[in-house]
Amino acid sequence: MSSCVVDLPEDIIVKILCRLPVKSLIRFTCVSKRWRSLIISDPKFGKSHLQLASQLRTLRRKVLLTSYPKLRDPGPISVSRYGSFSKLPPRFQSLEDKFSVKNYTIPCEKSKDIRVMASCNGLVLLGESDNCIDYKNLFIWNPSTGFFRNLPGPSFLATSRQSSNDEYLFFVYYGFGHVSASDDYKLVFIKPALGVLPEVHVFSLRANIWKVITAPYSSWPNWGCGQGTLLNGAIHWVIRCRNENWDQVIYAFDLAEERFRQVPLPPVLWQNEDDRNPTEIKTLVHLGGSLCILSRELFHRRNGQVWAMTQYGVPESWVKLFQFNVHDLPDVFSRSYSRWDMCFITESDTMVLILNKELFWIECLNEEKPICSGRYRVEEVQPEVPECSFYVVAAVYDETLVSVTE
Repeated sequence: MSSCVVDLPEDIIVKILCRLPVKSLIRFTCVSKRWRSLIISDPKFGKSHLQLASQLRTLRRKVLLTSYPKLRDPGPISVSRYGSFSKLPPRFQSLEDKFSVKNYTIPCEKSKDIRVMASCNGLVLLGESDNCIDYKNLFIWNPSTGFFRNLPGPSFLATSRQSSNDEYLFFVYYGFGHVSASDDYKLVFIKPALGVLPEVHVFSLRANIWKVITAPYSSWPNWGCGQGTLLNGAIHWVIRCRNENWDQVIYAFDLAEERFRQVPLPPVLWQNEDDRNPTEIKTLVHLGGSLCILSRELFHRRNGQVWAMTQYGVPESWVKLFQFNVHDLPDVFSRSYSRWDMCFITESDTMVLILNKELFWIECLNEEKPICSGRYRVEEVQPEVPECSFYVVAAVYDETLVSVTE
């Protein structure tokens, strides 16, 4: 029996490769230089692969775990001190499933102050900051391919490091997203300032420039979480309005139009708020594509509610997904419940929480008590060093081949 080799046209090969998962394509980069260049470095192929995976609903979501270690009394090995501790470079890991992780490195891995800020279409926004406020350097990174690009910082960040005025050092808010109409990625920084309208700094990756616009309202000092939530081409934050009741409301910054709009919250969240333990509200990532919020007690954090806007922009479409009390989950909150945080909501409405270096998958079904359906404890950074402690930040990202050339 004779064998024959079929030489397929280039466009057919590309169409076949577009339908394969990222993990397989990364392995195929060793087939030839052409395939490696196509898979790793071709923005057009990366975009086509993402679009097809989104249409076929085969896009794979992963959890990026960033561990920030520190040593007590380290002596001369480090000069970066924080209190009685010295910081070490962070460790980046991708949670492959609920039981295993993959380690990643980045070109600036020796920096002790790299922070994961946001993600969009598989691109992760990183910032170098020793206080999570003043970001000295910014980067775009794709963990799946290793793509890495330096970004210029906004002018006010450079000003804040040279200024003695402390107003620059607090309440910096940010977001990162994609404008489909122009196929552009944009980074947004908002710098509120005492007594004046906040400046909105917008960076276009396509044009490689920053522009500055002014927000149409004063926001000092009533912003919530610094990281905004991306949905429907806009970045969302919860702030308190300067009215008689200091009502909380969602403000969305439209990346295409570069202007703000207001998104109302469910009125029941603040109508009967107890001033002794006010409500904290934050926007959440919902992998099913809905705008979600978490409402919980600001100080004790014993109770939590998660709401979803099933029709974006329609106030009447807010529905409560679930409500829970930490006492309903004694195995999860056995030692402490003051420092728990919610990472994201899955497509099947499962909550993913983080507490004490451990991730928990929580199911809430049909008004029943919540159930912990999975957990993963992050391994020690340096188990052989008793003086080494660490904390963990978790963020969700898409597994893609997307890159953005300068």
